[in-house]
Amino acid sequence: MITLRPESHELLDMDWERSITEWTTDHLVDLPRGISRHNVRFVAFEDRTYAVKELPTGPARQDHAVLHTLEALAGPAVRPVGLVIRTDRDPNSEDAAVVISRYLDYSFSYRELISGAGFGARRSQLLDAFAWLLVELHLLGCVWRDCSLSNVLYRWDADAIETTLVDAETAAVHPALSDGQRQEDLEIMVENVAGEMGDIAASQGQSLDDADLEMGYDIAERYHAIWSEVRVDERLEPDQHYKVGERVRRLNDLGLEVAEVELVPHGGDDHVHLKLKVADRNYHTNRLHELTG
Repeated sequence: MITLRPESHELLDMDWERSITEWTTDHLVDLPRGISRHNVRFVAFEDRTYAVKELPTGPARQDHAVLHTLEALAGPAVRPVGLVIRTDRDPNSEDAAVVISRYLDYSFSYRELISGAGFGARRSQLLDAFAWLLVELHLLGCVWRDCSLSNVLYRWDADAIETTLVDAETAAVHPALSDGQRQEDLEIMVENVAGEMGDIAASQGQSLDDADLEMGYDIAERYHAIWSEVRVDERLEPDQHYKVGERVRRLNDLGLEVAEVELVPHGGDDHVHLKLKVADRNYHTNRLHELTG
């Protein structure tokens, strides 16, 4: 069974009956990629390049569904293109299904950045970008359950780094997340990042003592700082309503679009609580579109 977007009909000609590891088509291309527990290959046509990933049927369906949901929410994830279910395979086999997504042009894996010269100057940018990615996903109600540097693609955005989720097979989207769900994601991230940094150190012939094992904790601290900004619950006195505009402008400066401002009276007292609902990080993009079309 093959499900594809109409504009990607050229993929129908691929040999889906065989594992992608056995493909010999001229459309195969070598592109940068991170470490993955699944087989991943890339195929290119005239104006499109795709990533194809083999995995068991259940995780494949989940991956495809979550990517579709995040696309509808304008979330920071790769664009899903298709799903192939091989009904002649054991659903639990590693080649039972294939998830197809658009390749993110000009992207690179974390290993290319961290292993390269000059990473020290870029470390803070990478950590900020990863923390922002987690915040954006959590604001959308997406619990990841496999937060790691490997499951993200990176690319330069002016002098900053843009992050995009790649693997969503363990993720789920809810109306909202509890503090416990968010904390669990952070704990998984800290553990995964420590392992990845240990692997980087080993690949460079360094001891585990030289590995940047605290990087995950650094990301978590940045996450909490950002979250405190976007999840506002601030007490306002009667003569302090001007702070509403100040807070909205602060969030806009961070690139965040504010969807809703709520002033909640506090019982019989004369003060109110300010609560803001943040939509996404497209504020500057939206303003540019309004100005230029």
